[in-house]
Amino acid sequence: MPKRTLCIELRDYFAYIGNSIRNAATSAFTQRRQQILPEVFPAMNQVLLNEFYTDNEERITKWKEEFRLLAIDGSRLNLPFSEQLKAEYGWTKNQNQTDDVVQGRVSVMYDVLNELVLDAELAPISIGEITLAREHLQHVKQGDLLLLDRGYPSFQLAYEILGQSGHFVIRCKHDFSNITRSFIASGQKESILEIGPKQKGSFKELPYKAIHRIKVRLLRILLENGEVELLLTSLLDFQKYPHECFKLLYFKRWGVETLFDRLKNILSVENFSGLSSIAIKQDFHCAIFIANVQSLVIDEASENLSRACRKRKLKYKINTSVSLGLMKYRIIDIFQNNKPERALRLLKKELLMHLVPVKHRRCFPRNTAKYRKRLKPRMFSNRKNVI
Repeated sequence: MPKRTLCIELRDYFAYIGNSIRNAATSAFTQRRQQILPEVFPAMNQVLLNEFYTDNEERITKWKEEFRLLAIDGSRLNLPFSEQLKAEYGWTKNQNQTDDVVQGRVSVMYDVLNELVLDAELAPISIGEITLAREHLQHVKQGDLLLLDRGYPSFQLAYEILGQSGHFVIRCKHDFSNITRSFIASGQKESILEIGPKQKGSFKELPYKAIHRIKVRLLRILLENGEVELLLTSLLDFQKYPHECFKLLYFKRWGVETLFDRLKNILSVENFSGLSSIAIKQDFHCAIFIANVQSLVIDEASENLSRACRKRKLKYKINTSVSLGLMKYRIIDIFQNNKPERALRLLKKELLMHLVPVKHRRCFPRNTAKYRKRLKPRMFSNRKNVI
């Protein structure tokens, strides 16, 4: 994940591995990386996931020891401005309507309790979030509970999640349908109702017909600021899943928001190391892979956290930002060394030296207007950081 000018990154890399090469040409690196398919990183990521989720029940965290909590969410990435990327991904006007911005749409499926990305897509901005979410559903299996925000209420999405033997909790707008309007007007705290698809349009290529219905449970959740949150779920058992548990359950979806913060602000995924379409996809999928490696390494190192903090009053966790900096070259040791266990052991030891206290119940007023005037620096092909 080179973030500085390539000639500096290449020099530091060869110096680290003990190679005498000092003047490796950046053009040689750029040409050879074109031979690497971006799909290699999702394939490597799948190897990590299969290893973690297979015969590893004692390490896998589940909600009520029953469900994996999977959040699907989307965001946008600012891409370098070029005609090739503009044609492939599309463009938008910025908030001030002063300039064209090339953007791609990102969608991820994220295990919020184990902090692992199960699937990630970088697509043209014209493709909708629900369309990308449906592509993630191939990774859903029995025992998965999906958490979705207000951009995802859809009969088709709910129907397909149930078809994969999964369950869902989806936040809805009050005016999502006549059924949700009536429920809000009724003043009820919760109710089990039937919903169906929109009656207009063709059902030719859909797995259901106009007569299909599914049972859902609507819940009214009162938030601290007085706002009423409307949740739609397939968990119908009032005794096993009482109304009181859903407020905290849906809040756990926030983990996918912190993932995007980590990708953009810590992993600096928008600071691309190349301008070609292949380089963009390589950098994006590599960032997803490294985020998962980071989560697994931190998880292993955290096993010794209680011993490291036995004399401290507060609860501590490993510093996420610092851990990434420590991993940059240690990852090379782990993947290139014939005995990676020693490199991994040294890395975990270093991680435990950089801890931060866990701060609960932090709440900050959300000022969305500030983002409209915030300008991100544009990426120039001839200007990269050298230090």
